[in-house]
Amino acid sequence: MRPGRLYFLLTYLLFQDSVLHLLLYLLVFASSLLGLLTLLFNRSKSLYAATLVLLFPCLLISLSYRFISGYNFMYPDAVLAWNNLNLADTALRNYFWQIAAAFLAAALLLLLVHGIRKKMPWRTAPTSGCLVLLVGLAAFLLLKRTTGIVDDYPALYRVPITLLAAATDQLPQPTRKPAPVSPVAPGVRHLFLVVDESITATELTLQQPNLQTTPFLYSRREQLLDFGIASSFTNQSGGSNIALMSGTRPTELPDTTFRTFSRTNIFQYAQKAGYTTYYIDAQLGGNVLQNFMTPEDLRYIDHVERPGAQHPEEPYHNRDMLVATRLAQLAKTPAKVFVYVVKAGAHWPYARTYPAELAHFQPVLSPRSIYKDRELTLNTYHNALRWTVDTFWQKLMGAISPADSTVVVYTSDHGQNLSQSGISITHASVHETSAQEAAVPLWIWDPARLTRLSPGATTKHRHSHAHVFPTLLSLQGYAPAWVRQQYGPSLLEADVPSDQRYFLAGDLFGRGSHSLRSFTYPFPALAD
Repeated sequence: MRPGRLYFLLTYLLFQDSVLHLLLYLLVFASSLLGLLTLLFNRSKSLYAATLVLLFPCLLISLSYRFISGYNFMYPDAVLAWNNLNLADTALRNYFWQIAAAFLAAALLLLLVHGIRKKMPWRTAPTSGCLVLLVGLAAFLLLKRTTGIVDDYPALYRVPITLLAAATDQLPQPTRKPAPVSPVAPGVRHLFLVVDESITATELTLQQPNLQTTPFLYSRREQLLDFGIASSFTNQSGGSNIALMSGTRPTELPDTTFRTFSRTNIFQYAQKAGYTTYYIDAQLGGNVLQNFMTPEDLRYIDHVERPGAQHPEEPYHNRDMLVATRLAQLAKTPAKVFVYVVKAGAHWPYARTYPAELAHFQPVLSPRSIYKDRELTLNTYHNALRWTVDTFWQKLMGAISPADSTVVVYTSDHGQNLSQSGISITHASVHETSAQEAAVPLWIWDPARLTRLSPGATTKHRHSHAHVFPTLLSLQGYAPAWVRQQYGPSLLEADVPSDQRYFLAGDLFGRGSHSLRSFTYPFPALAD
């Protein structure tokens, strides 16, 4: 373990958790090392052979992640891997050489262990192997019952324990509190919250006029209430989305008490205000929930739509265009409608998110590549923005008129770390996290001027995801003073305080490695 890593663990467990958990961590960690030694130097040859058989895949997974990302396979990686099994073949293709190197390194390590075993006469009793089971159970409980972490435990423990924890996580599903008040005004007739996927605000033409990723939006910038570079709740999709739905407050990050699940969500407030509620998920093609949503949340959603399931013949990159068409239809209805949209957006691999013939920036990555060469990666990502952001908005703005009484609030779940060269993870990192992973766009499109705000009245680079929920409530007709008291200021207020912004790197609920990170703009990543 590197000295810097040891310092991180000690300060993290001591100052962000408790002394008790620090002592538990150290005790179980020491026991894990002892347990591994009892297996590797056991008198039972069959037990030793079984240990090598189990240890090899654990080393392979752990070393693969280290060669790819620079750190050990940890709980956040296990969660992301478990939730993105459909992208396993893409990851294998992109990281073939790193995985091959990990395979060779794991084999050499086991050969080294075998050589040391042959030279050392010391052996342990076969019954001592029971220590491994006891330590494994203790480490699993440490991960599940506390915010303790097992990131630096031997791979034989760490890999299966974190995978098991990710696969068996049972988050609470309490009944959400009902809306405590009624609206005092009718609210806007059609209100849409569009949450894009993996959109980095700093890469849009609105923020970099010389970068032609969103030229249409830039030409219509006078029609937008643009709040500039905003900070997301987390650098992960699930945490940001459920927090946006639930009105989670920045002071609750990380939400270790799971208050997010019992809060009144935005669909409940919308129904109380007389809206028909819609949830449109352009990412998934099946009848499943994501982003920590539960059956409890479905109770307050009148219509769930998934373009991927409704139009399976359409290519993936057309899903957002189907969303734009559907929103235009809903904007024409006479009934009050609230829609929460999860766009397909620019999630890696970037090349699948736009038509190949519309690659404005060249050269680009191959269709199933993730992140190899920085120039190719940026070009491919910029093409994705030009399609999934600019073309989407061109289609949407061309189909909705002021007469439709529609207000659209737009942001993204998180950004992308585009500052590094070579293999890198683009978001959801928990160490050396770039603020670019949380740099998201935030604007309101209000063609009928229902908010009574003019584009020039907006302040930039002071806002965050925390301002979205109170904005939606105000637009639904709830009393602004009550909204501010309960949820903080909205985007509709001129006196938004310029407090220091933070985002959570890691799991929203504080499971595994995580840390609150300061968000300032401009940030060093832009200097590259």
